[in-house]
Amino acid sequence: MTCLSLTTKQDEPMDIPIVLASGSPRRIELLKKITSRFVPIASKIDEKVDGTPEEQAITAAHNKVRQIAQKHEGIIVGADTIVVVDDEILGKPNSREQARRMLTKLSAREHTVITGLYILSTKTKQHRQACEKTRVHFCALTKDQIEAYLDTGEYADKAGAYGIQGQGALFIDRICGDFFNVMGLPVCKLYLLLREMGVRLELENNNE
Repeated sequence: MTCLSLTTKQDEPMDIPIVLASGSPRRIELLKKITSRFVPIASKIDEKVDGTPEEQAITAAHNKVRQIAQKHEGIIVGADTIVVVDDEILGKPNSREQARRMLTKLSAREHTVITGLYILSTKTKQHRQACEKTRVHFCALTKDQIEAYLDTGEYADKAGAYGIQGQGALFIDRICGDFFNVMGLPVCKLYLLLREMGVRLELENNNE
């Protein structure tokens, strides 16, 4: 359930810093699972792009990396997450009403969460890109359940208007794929891409 684009492998010096092109607390928390040697820097871009859902997610991630790379050096990691149902892309809701519509549409059915990844070494110009997909199924939601969830405010700044790591987990009866992808950062896929670039992480260093 992945799509990859790889360049020639070269070893990266260990003193090259990792820069996360995001200020998302969820992505920061997830990246800490594989390394503590990184700096989060929020990007400010228009995430609306053209193409298939996969292309849109990767392009948005690429744009985040490109913006950060203009002022910072290192291994820059960008990610963008979208929700797709009935060929409709559900991004981050702009209002409570929009979030209500999204949750109503997701009720009692399956949707796909897609995260695009883009990684760039500003020193060697190596890059990697990939997209990870996870299928998520919601149980049937009542209007009262939706309103109670909206009251929590948890829907804000989340693709599809829910957070699987929070109370939104109560709506999910099954998933197929990477759980962390639904949170916004497919940790395993990112780890594999960094290894392809020759980036050594603390986990590997401790095993030597």
